[in-house]
Amino acid sequence: MAAGGSFFSTRRAWGAAPPIKVGLIMSFSGVVAAWGAAGRMGAFMAADEINQAGGVLGRPLEFKLEDDTSTNAAIAVQKARKLVFDWGADFLIGFNSSGTALAVVPILPELKRILIVPCAASPRITTEVWNKYCFRNHVHSNQKGAAGAAIAATLPYTKWTVIGPDYAYGHDSWGAFATHLVQKKPSVQIMSTQAWPKFAAGAYDSYITRILDAKPEAVYSPLWGDDFVTFVKQANRHDFFKKVGAFFTPAGLAMDAFYALRKEVPKGIYTCAHGYWFEHPDTARNKKWVEAFVSKWGELPHVTAHETYSAVYYLKAAIEKAGTTDTEAVIIALEGLEQDSPSYRKVIRKEDHQVITDVPWGKTQDAPGLIPIESRVGDIVLAKGEEVAEPLDQVLKRRKEGGTPPWMQYIIKS
Repeated sequence: MAAGGSFFSTRRAWGAAPPIKVGLIMSFSGVVAAWGAAGRMGAFMAADEINQAGGVLGRPLEFKLEDDTSTNAAIAVQKARKLVFDWGADFLIGFNSSGTALAVVPILPELKRILIVPCAASPRITTEVWNKYCFRNHVHSNQKGAAGAAIAATLPYTKWTVIGPDYAYGHDSWGAFATHLVQKKPSVQIMSTQAWPKFAAGAYDSYITRILDAKPEAVYSPLWGDDFVTFVKQANRHDFFKKVGAFFTPAGLAMDAFYALRKEVPKGIYTCAHGYWFEHPDTARNKKWVEAFVSKWGELPHVTAHETYSAVYYLKAAIEKAGTTDTEAVIIALEGLEQDSPSYRKVIRKEDHQVITDVPWGKTQDAPGLIPIESRVGDIVLAKGEEVAEPLDQVLKRRKEGGTPPWMQYIIKS
């Protein structure tokens, strides 16, 4: 289904029941197009299941897709208004990029529509710019940073630096990780030599050599999508991963990168695959969902597919709990709502509408029998959601004070 099209997953007779309209805004083109495609797969899979089972309150789910053209904030705002005012969307699900999400969240009171964010990970979405219409069913960078730092603090490395995209997500991801790492291991030195290429830069050799010349012991990288794939290909030419003691990437090694890199995936580097790896947890529920996904789409599930699938089921549960699609009633129903997703249990915290859920971090390994990707994330350590959640008093304080997050002190450009 091309972006901009409408979607009915089944052709059963719905009588006079009007559809519940859901607008899905993601990046269906550009360097993170694979992430938008994964979101479409997850949303359509959930909608198909729900519609085949009778819909929501006897009404079918109907989707319309819009492309934010790979993180263009102005276009994302335009597409959100178009979905609500022209098409009549009852609810919105989106975005892949924090840059687009941060642009759209402030106009939600004008739209008077709920937005569920299943991918974009800047903590500011549910803190500094938050309003009551915004919900996120995906872990953000502070939660992932806390979980990653707990592992990093046990390693014998003290000199850390970063190569990340030069916008909110990159800054927040590194800043949150560095904050937690320094708290857990005060001897850590945050290096002043850092690399901040533009999003979709395409060429990283100069950044790679600059980082290597500074001789860090460990590197953190929030690069993602095709940016990370291109970085790895160029970094391998410099033996980058053999020259640093540890390498952490929260989102670089989501499933799209495993398909793109296959045997070129560096082994022994740390990742949380943006919050979900299909082999974890090793439960019958997760295995059944993965099997159904592979049967439907012919490929292994990406974290964004998992999270967008979860977002659709969150809407279903809240609408049924409220007994209506009225925005204000569904907001109340979503607050505190629990969900057993295919992977981990999720709870949307009432005060900031941020999901609390577990975060897996593991290391890349050879997997010659795992066709076609031939690599995997193994030795997974699961951080409990309650342990890595940002304390509510800090969230409310940051929301009240506004401005920039405290971890911006670790963003150094020279």
